[in-house]
Amino acid sequence: MTAGNLRPGVKVLQGSYYEIGLRMGARLRSLHVPQADHELVSLARRCEALISDRHAPLLDKVEGMIEGGGLNADDFKAFFYARDSLPHMGCTNLAVLPSHTRDRSLIVGRNYDWYYYSREWRELRSINPKGAFRSLSVTHHWAGSPDGLNDQGLGVFLAVLPRQRSTEPGLQWHLVTDIMLDTCRDVREACDFVTSVPHLGAFNYLIADARGRAVVAEALPNGVTIREPEDGFILATNHLPGREAPEEELSEEDARRQRRSLVRYRRASQMLQDRGRQVDELMVKDLLREHQSPICRGNHDPPENGTDFDDVFGTIWSLIARLTERELLVAWDHPCRSEYKRYGLAQPEQEEEWEISSERRY
Repeated sequence: MTAGNLRPGVKVLQGSYYEIGLRMGARLRSLHVPQADHELVSLARRCEALISDRHAPLLDKVEGMIEGGGLNADDFKAFFYARDSLPHMGCTNLAVLPSHTRDRSLIVGRNYDWYYYSREWRELRSINPKGAFRSLSVTHHWAGSPDGLNDQGLGVFLAVLPRQRSTEPGLQWHLVTDIMLDTCRDVREACDFVTSVPHLGAFNYLIADARGRAVVAEALPNGVTIREPEDGFILATNHLPGREAPEEELSEEDARRQRRSLVRYRRASQMLQDRGRQVDELMVKDLLREHQSPICRGNHDPPENGTDFDDVFGTIWSLIARLTERELLVAWDHPCRSEYKRYGLAQPEQEEEWEISSERRY
């Protein structure tokens, strides 16, 4: 798939957790899994025990992935449960409450920023695990989805925070989103879950539901803070509002990342404040297409051998979630150049098959 193919296929996964894992694993046969040392294997086992306590069926999915992919169990589990990753700052998430929208229903908007090469693996997933809620999610990731909604009207949307790596067991981001979409009916249940488990990394989870509620769970290895909306909306970028680190305590690169996050946050906040109680889908699209901060990020016409970070990293999809209707509107690239296509949870499009290349990078 090239950058010009802006409508990735829908992947339908249904059945028992083990059956879903088998099918996912079949696509991982050429995945390069690093050999894990004893310390990482030990941490993964402790993380796995947390899943056993909180949502044991996920363990069956992992076993299916190992079987379906012919993978080494210790190495894969270390990669799946406990691997480290470098955060790269992007993403702008927002939710506008019914009190401030024209049609009096909640609107969620988000831009997902990542490496442009990952556009090849973008897809919409319709997931229907036996004994759990059905969900519709957007991802480029082999394991889980950073964005999704379920048939109860719960939506979850991810943004990375500055790195805070823990050596204690915790849940990876993709396990947090999976469990919330599989088991939680609304914001209250999702908050009960996300505050009751330890987290391996640092992430913002914007959580919203069809009842018109929205919060941001600021999940760190040392605890979770639930942030409530103000002035009819709530935003999440890549910092902790009101708890920003002093720049003199940051590296030059981390200070730059924080400044960029603050600029996008303030710009989005100002645009929403200016509209007051008259926010609609068109206004949210305009916000997600904004280039001043920029919210629609990256070099839209990168040179073939560009070396600037914006030549390789930017917005790879944009979406608007209408949770009451169980719908996602997705623009498969920079939203200033791509139209939003509507996807409903009830009737996913025809699925398309693909297998992960051995050259895939993470």
